[in-house]
Amino acid sequence: MAVNIQKYDVRLVKEEGSRYELDKKVKEPEEAHKVFVEVLELHQRPQEVFAIITIDVKSNLNGVFEVSKGNLYSSIVHPTIIFQRAILQNAVAIVMGHNHPSGDTKPSDRDIKITNQIIEAGKILDINMMDHVVIGDRDNFVSMREKEVI
Repeated sequence: MAVNIQKYDVRLVKEEGSRYELDKKVKEPEEAHKVFVEVLELHQRPQEVFAIITIDVKSNLNGVFEVSKGNLYSSIVHPTIIFQRAILQNAVAIVMGHNHPSGDTKPSDRDIKITNQIIEAGKILDINMMDHVVIGDRDNFVSMREKEVI
């Protein structure tokens, strides 16, 4: 008896690339904020956008992903979609970021909850979640790690 079996491959596809005046190392929240603002323009988006920066084994910025778009108040985020991207990039760490279109950078209870879920999932996968940056505008942001929210 013959059976039909599908063969699959998983690939990461580059969407586009540009040159930016940014540091290749993302060690501080200011550097992550700058990446999210310069590359994804999170400070000007009219809806909430959730993104990640992937970090390689040499602590270099490896990639930037727009993970999800939401509305004025929220964006749907799940550990699966975050770590799928990190694994495909062979990332050892990630920095999460999202904007608050209102300009208020105070992390919401939901922001804190999802961040803690990502931290726990990352421990299982051995991918460190370095920080979660909440962006209000070009010059206004909060590092959840620095504020000891996480």
